[in-house]
Amino acid sequence: MNMAPLTCCPSFTESAVRRPCRVIGTAAVLWLVAIGLFPAISAFPAMAGETAGFPGKQSEWNGYPRYDFEVDGKPVMVIAPHQTATGRPWVWHGEFFGHKPAPDIALLGHGFHIVYMRVPNLLGAPSAVKSWDACYQELTGKYGLAAKAALVGLSRGGLYCYNWAAANPEKVACIYGDAPVCDFKSWPGGKGKGKGSARDWQLVLKEYGFQDEAQALAYDKNPVDNLQPLARAGVPLLHVYGEADDVVPWEENTGLLAQRYRQLGGSITLIAKPGIGHHPHGLDDPTPIVDFIRSHAPSDPSAKAAPRRLDAVDQLGVAIEPSRQIVYKKAGGKELYLHLFEPDGWQATDRRPCFLIIHGGGWAGGVPRRMYPFAEHFARQGMVGVSLHYRRLGSTPDTTVLECVKDARSAIRFLRAHADELGIDPGRIVVSGGSAGGHLAVSTALFTQLNEAGEATETSAVPDALVLLFPALDISEMPKAIEKFGERWQELSPLQHVRAELPPTIIFQGTADTATPFAGAKAFQAAMKKAGNRCELVAHEGGRHGYLMFDKELFQDTLARTEKFLDSLDFLPAKRPRGVAP
Repeated sequence: MNMAPLTCCPSFTESAVRRPCRVIGTAAVLWLVAIGLFPAISAFPAMAGETAGFPGKQSEWNGYPRYDFEVDGKPVMVIAPHQTATGRPWVWHGEFFGHKPAPDIALLGHGFHIVYMRVPNLLGAPSAVKSWDACYQELTGKYGLAAKAALVGLSRGGLYCYNWAAANPEKVACIYGDAPVCDFKSWPGGKGKGKGSARDWQLVLKEYGFQDEAQALAYDKNPVDNLQPLARAGVPLLHVYGEADDVVPWEENTGLLAQRYRQLGGSITLIAKPGIGHHPHGLDDPTPIVDFIRSHAPSDPSAKAAPRRLDAVDQLGVAIEPSRQIVYKKAGGKELYLHLFEPDGWQATDRRPCFLIIHGGGWAGGVPRRMYPFAEHFARQGMVGVSLHYRRLGSTPDTTVLECVKDARSAIRFLRAHADELGIDPGRIVVSGGSAGGHLAVSTALFTQLNEAGEATETSAVPDALVLLFPALDISEMPKAIEKFGERWQELSPLQHVRAELPPTIIFQGTADTATPFAGAKAFQAAMKKAGNRCELVAHEGGRHGYLMFDKELFQDTLARTEKFLDSLDFLPAKRPRGVAP
């Protein structure tokens, strides 16, 4: 008796095979498989939460099952999670799998598969792309991995990832590049600032089928040249790179690619590591990498933050992205970032005023994105805008508000020390902050004794002006803050430490604020004036805590008043050239 294969039925899944096992027993099902009434279970894509039936040699990698087999005659390695995430997301490495494995280990814990196809010395050539095509068909068609893969291109692995992605943009969830090669003329060609590699340059000529070097130099399908397919498909990118990389110079690779991708409307996040060369790769804390990949996975519900109501400023910040993020400090095994917004026409040789803003959240919550609209606005005024990432209270057992203040001071010190590379005037640094962030902002000027151990304190961490948004200024009237600060709260209460020669300050405060009481702002202004300091107080009658964040008109009014204040200090290059009288 001839029977049509049961696989033609769209509703037939592996669970249909497993159900009979509970009813008639495993032995009976195996007999049915043997006589052809049921196809072998391994022919079906593994379901979420189950071990994939991958072939080949099985071993272990960091506590997870590893499978080694061949596709298209090339070695393929798959690391399987213990519990597969919904949608069966996966990460595909271009080269150097196993180097800096922390992101992979974390993603395995979140249910991702990790894949590597070994095709070395092909440098992303058409033959490598063809082998990747075969690997993709095998893993998605036979083993049911997600239709879109997250690609990881480390160094020369960038050529593999970007060349395959440009040919298959609809199959790519996102790309994470770590000091990636984005133009083989830069490396291994060495036709720019980099050292190059004569051996690998000959491999490029051979594997790409170029007749001579002139033909290779005229090639227009390098990743930096072939971004339109990815931009059209909306593929998000993340690049981590060392600013001192002389092997794969970031300006010729990541920098050029980012500029062109953004011009095409694409989204790319840049994380810069000052003073770091091509090595070491990765980040000490892989969280930004893991979060990026998880947030763009085909279906990883646990990666999606619980929805919350967005206020007016949050809504403005959703579509805003910084020019780049730069590591300003390492503390507790984690990188801390400045989220930079560079103005139009920015050059590293500029000497522009800087607007650094610090998010609130009770010293224990909040994120830099919260304050993106402020940083982006002042970048449009010609300043370098910066939103600060700092350690939060309770993130580790030994993190207190003291560490929050130290981080804010470290950030100012970094901006001054790297002013020549960041295009910043070290004498025109404005620090702003909202709520707890306002407390940290004023603390940078007041608590000069709080410095990170080993930091070069000869560079001042005191700002040149302060813009405080509903700040915590009198901790003695804030019981919840006292509880968070502990016994040392008096050391960190701004009102009690006002002195002469503090930066000019403007404060925005609602009169009905019960979280950071208006009385504290009024008393602080009085103390500042008594000490001979300039301090303006903009009171919003009936305004509750954070009032200007909830209303676009109030937000715009705050920006306009801040501009007027900064203009009086000659801090707005978009208003007039420096030195011209108001």
